[in-house]
Amino acid sequence: MSVARPARRKTSPAFPGSSWSPATQSPLRLRAVAATGMPMIKTEDIRPTIRLRQTSAGPAGREPFDLTDRGLMLGDGVFDTSLVVAGKVLLMEAHLERLAKDAAALGIDIDPGTLRSFAADAIPDEAEDGALRLTVTRGPGPRGVAPRAVGEATLISKFDPGKPAFPAPPIRLACSDILRNPSAPSSRRKTLSYTDAVIGTQRAKAAGFDDALYFTPGGHAACTSIANIFARFGQTLVTPPLEDGVVDGIMRAWLLKTAPDAGFKVEVASLSAQALARADALYLTNSLQLIRAVEGLDDIRFDAALPVSLVELFTDLLDS
Repeated sequence: MSVARPARRKTSPAFPGSSWSPATQSPLRLRAVAATGMPMIKTEDIRPTIRLRQTSAGPAGREPFDLTDRGLMLGDGVFDTSLVVAGKVLLMEAHLERLAKDAAALGIDIDPGTLRSFAADAIPDEAEDGALRLTVTRGPGPRGVAPRAVGEATLISKFDPGKPAFPAPPIRLACSDILRNPSAPSSRRKTLSYTDAVIGTQRAKAAGFDDALYFTPGGHAACTSIANIFARFGQTLVTPPLEDGVVDGIMRAWLLKTAPDAGFKVEVASLSAQALARADALYLTNSLQLIRAVEGLDDIRFDAALPVSLVELFTDLLDS
């Protein structure tokens, strides 16, 4: 795939319009640390770039991270993952808007300008392609569940360099026995509480599958551990409603809006396991893989060839 390479901007190329600069940086501490591992499409062994903004981070020579942070202790926070192409975040405004909305839903106070400034500095100047994760926690606090005497929110960014390999190969899903509670905030938001997804993925892989598909107690499909699901019936794409415990995916929303340009009708409707079995094809969407075909759900096989018009639709997005 050929990805257009627009001219790089000297200031905040990934987040146009940001006013961040070393001179205007918040006086709060900003430490850079490195870690290994990369959950994305990787072409070479490059260490990710991680940055931290935390008011109570220890002085030099001590812990760079306050270990009483509620994100660490309780999973009290939210995150967002986006694709960076040619140094720019794909659908950047939608990602920042959702992250701020998810934080507000948990009662985490974060200034949009502060979030934008931090995000603008999250991608190294020399970066081209990769995956960017932004994490917002409620911040350090005393023992207990109630958010008492909590300071300012903690911000963490992680950029993993790597080339987007699109389209990704088809995937095999297993129907999970872990039920998804559609009324739980952790089901509808990208919170740090990912235990169900971790266990579900482990079980699916142990059984020889790639990922798990979760259902509500009422038998409605919600999403996989990392992606939204679409079922194709002829020229109609159907995806479950948010009320079925579905994360409001950026690519889900984008495809619902643009699928008609590729010759598809779209519907938002609940999907049972029986309905999925009758589908002509199943597709997954997320911000890193964009769209991916499902070749199997348990022992049911599907057409694993992505329609050319959908591939072209997402390729145009990458090249935009």
